[in-house]
Amino acid sequence: MTPSDTKEKAQVQLIELLLERSALPKGSTALDVGCGIGGTTRHLAKKHGCNVLGITISGKQVEIARRLTLEEIEDTTNKPESADGAISLGEGFVRFLELDAEKMGDFFTTAPNQATFDCVWISEAMSHLPNKELFFRNAAKLLNPGGKLVVADWFKSEDLTEQQWKADISPIEGQSHILLKFAGY
Repeated sequence: MTPSDTKEKAQVQLIELLLERSALPKGSTALDVGCGIGGTTRHLAKKHGCNVLGITISGKQVEIARRLTLEEIEDTTNKPESADGAISLGEGFVRFLELDAEKMGDFFTTAPNQATFDCVWISEAMSHLPNKELFFRNAAKLLNPGGKLVVADWFKSEDLTEQQWKADISPIEGQSHILLKFAGY
């Protein structure tokens, strides 16, 4: 990565790094928690052949994610959506759902929505969750045996020096109090 890289290129590089580190098999079922407008969800389906369900708390983000996905499909002569709302993309499928991440454990463990996943993926969204312990409990409930939890987010280090605090935290204080650190592959 170089300073001149676009944010889109940086996002793809992060996804590829997480795929490499997690060794997530192609064709896996994945839950993309905090999917936003679906960039990671689409990448996992199109480039890695995954069947991905992206969840976000924002109905507007679901609308945008679906629109962007449909715009990305080259051949629209065949109906791209299945009855359950899954959209074929590359070798995989995507679906988007408005759902609070704190409710995902209950939502996916009760009929008619029962589901488990080969992977629970959360990238740059955990810092927005008020109850991180609940997220980990829910992720454990939803993972298939041998499943992968893939996490990348910003966290403030416990042992920052005063110089690091001034250089890295003070300039963004009021916007965010966090520093990049990968967690949990």
